[in-house]
Amino acid sequence: MASEAIAHESEHHAPPPQVDADVIARELIATTTGASGRFKAWAWILGILSIAGIVSLIVKFTDVGDDSTKWGYVAAMVSFLLSVAGAAPMIAMAPVMAKANWVRPITRLASIFSFAGVATLIMLIPLVAILPPLVTEGARRRTIWYMAPDYSPHFWTTLGLVLLLFTGLMLFYSAALPDFASMRDHSTGWRQRLGKRLARGWVGTDVQWRTLRKRIGMFGTFYFLILVFVNFLISTDFGQSMVPGWRDAIFPMYHTISGFQAGVAGVVIALYFSRRFMKLEKYVHLDAFWSLGRLLFALTLLWVYFFYSSFIVFWYGRSENDIATLNHQIKGPMLPVFLVGVILIWFVPWWMLIWNRVRRGTSAMVVGSFIILIGLLLDRIRIFVPAWSVPGDQIHQKWLEVTPEVYWPNIFDILIIAGGISLVALIVMLMTRVIPVLSVWQVQEFNLLAKPIKYVRGHATLVAKPD
Repeated sequence: MASEAIAHESEHHAPPPQVDADVIARELIATTTGASGRFKAWAWILGILSIAGIVSLIVKFTDVGDDSTKWGYVAAMVSFLLSVAGAAPMIAMAPVMAKANWVRPITRLASIFSFAGVATLIMLIPLVAILPPLVTEGARRRTIWYMAPDYSPHFWTTLGLVLLLFTGLMLFYSAALPDFASMRDHSTGWRQRLGKRLARGWVGTDVQWRTLRKRIGMFGTFYFLILVFVNFLISTDFGQSMVPGWRDAIFPMYHTISGFQAGVAGVVIALYFSRRFMKLEKYVHLDAFWSLGRLLFALTLLWVYFFYSSFIVFWYGRSENDIATLNHQIKGPMLPVFLVGVILIWFVPWWMLIWNRVRRGTSAMVVGSFIILIGLLLDRIRIFVPAWSVPGDQIHQKWLEVTPEVYWPNIFDILIIAGGISLVALIVMLMTRVIPVLSVWQVQEFNLLAKPIKYVRGHATLVAKPD
């Protein structure tokens, strides 16, 4: 077993003392009870907005029908929710596989976002029904399904999202077994009954622990592969294939990387509010925010790299296809949205996160994360709204000879956007009432592997690295 020392600069950043295992279990399980008035008020607000969004989606489907030019904002929301709720659980597995100790207390919060995949699936249902067919009057749309049956994009996209939701839930459940056992032993009422049923006789034997870690590794690997596959399908079937002449091999990876950036930003926001309003400063240390800040900074730089790698091909290609794609996606009516999106998703976060003082705080990190999510939403609108604005009679052209007018949102589109975001936030909030927002066994493991020590004139955390 190796170890390393992580130094801290000042007394303010000194690591907190270790906490007894029984105290950890009781205190974290107690966070699921006794919801405050503020929590209930926000739950009601988010619930009302979620219902309004679902009703608006139904009204839009019955009113607009199969006019695909009116569904761009719904497609943008599917992409946005997939990016935030789909990529957030990656924080629960990627650093853990790298044996990063700082991530252990926050893996539960990241995996809870898997439940928010329900919101993405609800948004996808009418969109799949509206998606133009592959073949119209003998003419086949340019898609990745050039030799496939007509139902291919509808079937595989839906199946991929369902598999992503199922795998995310299994990843959550596999890591939550010890905590269900803690609920069985330290809670009362329906939570105790739920913990007893879901713990499945967990007592913490060596075989059970080995099986648990194997399941986390297996479902984590499957989740990553399915997430990349679903991002590829959404970006091509609901984006590129809707625009004649748009051929870009880098765009699916750009869509995935920007989704990872949004997922980290979502976890930062959820972690900040959980730490502040649930009084979890004892268990969520500043090291978690520092590490998430470095990860968010790296993904912000990757965003501009992948965008530039894609943009430069069209800028220097200058073929009719390239010019038409640039006019449609960037230089057309969505140019203001594109510029604001670039500023919010890249320039402002880069300028903020480049400073150590920002990354070592919490408030500025949350502000930067909100800015990133707003920028990503504008970027998704910039991509998918013009794509879905192409009329059905022009979708089989070699390239867009005339840039179509962009459909601007009405009240139903605004409610759908607000409802989708609210539903994700509501699901995450309600799950914190069912199971502790921090993983009990991983917080205990963190305490076993980390020890506060004196280092020269300051403080440090001695972290053991199990082989």
